[in-house]
Amino acid sequence: MQMPQAAAHSPGLAPIPEAHEAPRDKQLWLAIQCSTPDLDSLAAWAKTITPLVSLDAPDGLLLEVRGSLKLFGGLTAIKQKLSTEIQARRLPFHACAAPTALGALWLSRHHGDDVFSAEKLASRLGDLPIQVTRWPESQLQLLSDMGIRNVRDCLRLPRDGFGRRLGQRYLRDLDYAFGKRIDLRPCFETPHQLIRKIEFAEETANLEVLRNVAGDIVEHFATQLRSYQQQAQSFGVFFHHHKCAPTYTELLLISPAHEKHRILEPLAARLERVDLPAPVTALEMRAEQLQAMEIQMNQLFQGVDAETDSFELQMLVERLRGRFGESGVYGLKLMPEHRPELVWVKLTDRLLHDSSETSPVSPWADERPLWMLPAPVPLDDGVMRFQYGGPLRFESEPERIESGWWDNRDIRRDYYSALTACGEKLWVYRDCLTRQWYLHGIFG
Repeated sequence: MQMPQAAAHSPGLAPIPEAHEAPRDKQLWLAIQCSTPDLDSLAAWAKTITPLVSLDAPDGLLLEVRGSLKLFGGLTAIKQKLSTEIQARRLPFHACAAPTALGALWLSRHHGDDVFSAEKLASRLGDLPIQVTRWPESQLQLLSDMGIRNVRDCLRLPRDGFGRRLGQRYLRDLDYAFGKRIDLRPCFETPHQLIRKIEFAEETANLEVLRNVAGDIVEHFATQLRSYQQQAQSFGVFFHHHKCAPTYTELLLISPAHEKHRILEPLAARLERVDLPAPVTALEMRAEQLQAMEIQMNQLFQGVDAETDSFELQMLVERLRGRFGESGVYGLKLMPEHRPELVWVKLTDRLLHDSSETSPVSPWADERPLWMLPAPVPLDDGVMRFQYGGPLRFESEPERIESGWWDNRDIRRDYYSALTACGEKLWVYRDCLTRQWYLHGIFG
């Protein structure tokens, strides 16, 4: 690739060695000039087009789109997609494509047209006024005093003299723009947390107002999560007050989500049970542990009804946990254990298991009561007489359970199914060491 013809006659602007040349034919940069205070949000959305997105604050956005042309059907389709998104945000903008990042940025600042070849790029950049470089005012004034009006005039100056008088940084900018040096730009990274706070015009404790504001925040979160291709499982909610510390509550879903209704429904249930010590002046939400979005693919022979039932069950559990708290709703899992008090364990992280997972089930499991007491209750003559109306009538042969010698929780018990005088069916045992009777469970 050649520099502009005017530069070829200047000994000071000798070509840079080939080792420093960038593979310009393999890159196509799309520069966007857009004045917005939320440039990060636009950059995050742009990553749905290409993973190579770079910011040029305060109003520049660069996308390397060579690898996305075939996917979206050409540059025109990409620019149309950008136009639809930016116009929906009600923002003025101009987009321009060029083989180099800085060249595309300079052209977009001058509202230029697209350039696809390095030869045409050199000519088009040469016609631009030096103001598109956005160099410091002192440097621009120095060039103006020297009679420099456009980029082509800069190329006519001796290279060594240009570097000494203005600085090597500005010489490198010319090299970057014309593709004579590789322009390594930092890639925009999506944030690892979401934070949004809405302040009220006046403090309030009205539940309906809090629900509406929470809905606005969740809608914003859902939009951002889709743009970032991420999801979240836990959300921190802060209720700010005027003269006391904020009230905090955490919303924990049973699985990561990015959909609005998945977050809003359990949150609305949670709002009903938050105890506020004072009216609220602002509502703030945070999602500080974002995860890459995972989309479950349907199995070839999986029925739609099975998928719908699983999703509805998940939504039901999340609504219940939003209303009663995470500790108030939990799952149960059967363990390979003989001691009755250790057979079941609570699940707080994975309440719903895949149907392919199997738990070990003992052949005598259906003979055990589902209602197990937290701890066995001693039975004596007074308890039997006043609570159960007299002695028990045994309905089964004794079942000996002897286990636990390896963890210092050794038991030796004889269990019986027994009926009370009132018709209740109990699960009782006699400790073989102390000869004491205990109530351990109640049949439904």
